[in-house]
Amino acid sequence: MLNTEAATTALRLERDRYALLAFCWGDLLLTLDPRLRIETASGASEALTGLPEQAWTGRNLTDLIAAQDRGRIAAVLESLTPTRRVLAGTIRLAGRDGAVGARVSVAAHRLDTARDAIYVSMRKLAEDAPDEPEEIEEVPRLAERLAAAGAQGAEMTLFAIPGIAQEGGQPLGETLGDLLRAHSLGGDTAMRLDSGHYSVLHEAGRTFGAVIHQIEAMIHAADPTAPPPRIESMTLPMQAEGMSEGDLARGLVYAMHRFGEGSELSLHEAGQRLRERLSDAMGSVTRLRRAIDDGVFGIAFQPIVDIRSGAIHHFEALTRFDEAGTGSPFETILLAEETGLIEEFDLAMARKAVSWLGTLPLNDEHVCIAVNISGRSINSAAYAEGLHRLLEENIWLRRRLSFEITESAQIADLDAANGFIQGLRRRGFGVTLDDFGAGAASFRYLSVLEVDAVKFDGAAIRHAQRAQKGRAFLSALTELCRRMGISTIAEMIETPEALAFVRECGCNFVQGYLFGQPAADIGRFAQLPNRGLLVPPRRDPVGAAKATARRGRP
Repeated sequence: MLNTEAATTALRLERDRYALLAFCWGDLLLTLDPRLRIETASGASEALTGLPEQAWTGRNLTDLIAAQDRGRIAAVLESLTPTRRVLAGTIRLAGRDGAVGARVSVAAHRLDTARDAIYVSMRKLAEDAPDEPEEIEEVPRLAERLAAAGAQGAEMTLFAIPGIAQEGGQPLGETLGDLLRAHSLGGDTAMRLDSGHYSVLHEAGRTFGAVIHQIEAMIHAADPTAPPPRIESMTLPMQAEGMSEGDLARGLVYAMHRFGEGSELSLHEAGQRLRERLSDAMGSVTRLRRAIDDGVFGIAFQPIVDIRSGAIHHFEALTRFDEAGTGSPFETILLAEETGLIEEFDLAMARKAVSWLGTLPLNDEHVCIAVNISGRSINSAAYAEGLHRLLEENIWLRRRLSFEITESAQIADLDAANGFIQGLRRRGFGVTLDDFGAGAASFRYLSVLEVDAVKFDGAAIRHAQRAQKGRAFLSALTELCRRMGISTIAEMIETPEALAFVRECGCNFVQGYLFGQPAADIGRFAQLPNRGLLVPPRRDPVGAAKATARRGRP
């Protein structure tokens, strides 16, 4: 009896812990079984889909997702291994009467427990908000397979396979995937693009007639009463002159993950879509490679302001890819994150920042800037070696340069990451944990990673402003950080109301359009916009005394 009670208590604690960690990030929290059947739903289910929470329970998650995204999200969740957490990207939920519903960003985590539960958080996105990335891990493996193909080269064959059903209670798609992977480069470079199309990367010149016959036999065996299936295939050459195998692999993965649901497309239409995705991806990777190798990008700055004194504490250095220094770099940074080029880009950005600081007088320590480091880069030995070499060559950078860790959900090894962070701090460089509250594991990161400051995610702050207990929750977080000796920064502060909210919650610093949009010329912040909201005008003691006398007070 005691063991049963202990197990039940442990499961409740596990559930409550995850719900707490997801609070700042998600509008809806789901628990799924390994077959993606929904066990529990909590949050804004009715606001997102028009269905109450109880209507979600017992259904397959994919039933509640718009048709074009079902294949991709199912592939991501089914591939989750225990203890792994992924950002599954942006999807559309299914609306009422077959309509397309809300846009949501999805994060998922699979715990290493006897229950083998999958936890899914969904956060509603505005219609004009940029898509959020999903994790992609295939690039290193795919690059290795392309390199092994050598002079013979590689091709990609696209299969249109209708009628994927069940075979003895086992999803036929799993058996089909095993068959296609067995005939791919290295035995692991076949991919489901959606519910009706598969791609197989293979050595040039290979034919698939016998494989098609096997697939047709499998489908017929699963449902002998159905009409004979008609499997179609199309082979595309993999040609990218001047690209390395690594960059070619990056373009392939980026394109295939953006194929989208197209099971209703003909083979010709699906092939044309894949060609277009591949062409766009290769061009984007080529431009990003040039930006990294040749430094073809600029820097814009945005001030981080002391909420008590109104003084600029430091500036965040932001990447810009246009001459004016005002264009958003989101798509390019997203490409770098998803294709594995972010480590090289982060190092290029650090070099650019050091070069810019080098244009200022060496004895001028008033201008300090923070440079971003992606969570993916932290566990890269090549990045760490390159960054430390850069810092050793420029010892004057101390107190002039600090670092912000972004995309912390991408950190693979927290203990190793903390070692990297402490190496920077011992050298005199401050470290901030960015996007705090934007992911379900933020608290775990804070407990392991010893940093100087945390930056609260802007979306999490807006959520806290709307939530009934949001003020108490954010105040508790700032108090926790204060006791740990960690400063707090509130980002995306755009209105006086938001400023008043984070001030009341105890934040130390603020950043946002209220105090200036990013600018390439740091001199634009000599007169800080809206500084009066932080520092009240000085009182005139003589005038105050006269006013008191007029009111008849002593």
